[in-house]
Amino acid sequence: MSNILPVVLMAIPSYFVVVTIHELGHILTGLFHGFKFHLFVIGPIGLKRNEQDKVVFYFEKNPSLWGGVGGAVPKTEDSVNFMAFARVLIAGPLVSLVFGGIMLYLFILIDHPFLLLLGAMSVAISIGTLIPSRSGAFYSDGGRWLRIVRNTKARAVELALFNLIQSAIIHQCYAHINIADTQPLIDYEDHREQYFGHLYAMNYYKEHGDNRMAEKHGLELKTLESKVPKSFIKLMGE
Repeated sequence: MSNILPVVLMAIPSYFVVVTIHELGHILTGLFHGFKFHLFVIGPIGLKRNEQDKVVFYFEKNPSLWGGVGGAVPKTEDSVNFMAFARVLIAGPLVSLVFGGIMLYLFILIDHPFLLLLGAMSVAISIGTLIPSRSGAFYSDGGRWLRIVRNTKARAVELALFNLIQSAIIHQCYAHINIADTQPLIDYEDHREQYFGHLYAMNYYKEHGDNRMAEKHGLELKTLESKVPKSFIKLMGE
């Protein structure tokens, strides 16, 4: 037990360091492409850009985000932003892999367990986020990157989703989204994409005062609620 405790005590700060490095990979790559900082969360502590365009500290209440989130968003709507976003996605895992390799090399030279933890955790996060998978609202970094760079139906869905989120964040409302972008999501086989599409369509019609269409999409959301994770619904409602 006495040998395990120091490892546990080192593992906690190691996790925070490697997740921060990973998310900074996303954020700094976004800034390099002319995006602006939007969000950083690790544990219950976060930084976000508020409605007054100021970066503020806050406490994140949604535990599904505590594992680490980092993002930068475009300043203006532009067709080149989509491929820049692909590079933002892949940057996190690649930065983690490089950082992990450096820490493992330093461990060989210095032989300190903290360096081994940093290296092993960072490489593990890199591999875990590169593997195409989906456990929450979005696919893993590697999964989304593959969906974007391959010329498939999934790419059209990712483009539509990116356009909707980009427009909603830039304009801070749903009224300016391209309603046509909701259709690829609604038509897709994954219920979470369908939920995204109906949610954005409902809010679009609400803000345009079309209560009939807003109610129609609201009913579709009710139907989908039993088919998507509760954590996903909670995240979409925030």
